[in-house]
Amino acid sequence: MLTEAYFKNFKLLRDVRLPLGRLNVLVGPNAVGKSTVLEGMHYLLLLASAKPGSATLRPGSLFLGRRAVEDLVAKPDATELELEAVLADGRRFGLRAGAAKEEPEPEWLHLWFGKEGQQTELSLPCDDQEEERLFFRGPREAKLGSVVRLKLHAETLAAEHYSEEEIPGVGHDGEGLASVLQYLQGLRDGTLDAIERDLATIVPGARRIRALPARVRRREKQRISIGGQDFWADQSREVTGARFEVEWEGLGWVPAGQLSEGTLLALGLITVVRFDAPRLVLLDDLDKALHPVAQRRLVAHLRGVLEATPQLQIVATSHSPFLLDELRMDEVLVMSRGREGGSALRRLDEHPASQKRGGYLRPGELWSLVGEG
Repeated sequence: MLTEAYFKNFKLLRDVRLPLGRLNVLVGPNAVGKSTVLEGMHYLLLLASAKPGSATLRPGSLFLGRRAVEDLVAKPDATELELEAVLADGRRFGLRAGAAKEEPEPEWLHLWFGKEGQQTELSLPCDDQEEERLFFRGPREAKLGSVVRLKLHAETLAAEHYSEEEIPGVGHDGEGLASVLQYLQGLRDGTLDAIERDLATIVPGARRIRALPARVRRREKQRISIGGQDFWADQSREVTGARFEVEWEGLGWVPAGQLSEGTLLALGLITVVRFDAPRLVLLDDLDKALHPVAQRRLVAHLRGVLEATPQLQIVATSHSPFLLDELRMDEVLVMSRGREGGSALRRLDEHPASQKRGGYLRPGELWSLVGEG
């Protein structure tokens, strides 16, 4: 379990500590760094599952671009950034990154893991794969890399899909949901039944889910050799993939493309949490496209999943006071712009008014009353 995340000079997060429980929801106006919190945690924790010698451990690959660290460091005066995650036993996994002045290594990373005074360290780039292997053994054993960041899109969730993987997965945007449902339908281990029950709880009227074969057109690159030279041409072919439908009370089977956005988003989230669940789920816009009643049901469902899955944590963003009303004060993390242009973050239960009015105001009502100031 993570108890805290720390961000220094990462975009708007100049000096921000994020206390973490099982369920954590970030609120605040636009452009204060809510999604940046998820981005920073994702960048850091993905490193824990990197293989020694892989391209992921090259600095330019981690931050997606040769000069990407320069784009992520707080403007205008910072030259390096720092990210850190703290485990319940006190071990810390962190990185410091900067942009060097000369080529060919425009970026550098310095990593650490362990308790204060007992930390192992690694500087990247590193040419010693054994040194990398020994360093990452600790973060990997702590399962810090068991993380997924979701920004689900209804159209992607509903799309027909073809997977060549033995065990398919749902992508960060929802790609592959049809293939996962088809896999679970064949597996018959009870997971699809649980997903159906969860969906019916959040979206009344939904009943069963079924996956069906679908002809999916794929575009591929084909190599053509002419006179000793290789050329690449686009080729299109049809393969058998999967689509899905949801049975509705009084309506019968409804194709995925005709389902509401809220239904698709709820189904996508439920499937990710139920199927091969990661230890940490980072979710943008938890309330997206959901009716206030459905938002409350979603929170109730997530609590049930958290209770049944002790190792799971959720960090999400929201703009909905209706959703916040179903949380505890200490589960709401309020963000705003600080005095010096960066972001500030405090738990809602730290506000003086939460002590005076928490007895008769719910979190969403209190947040609506006091704002971010």
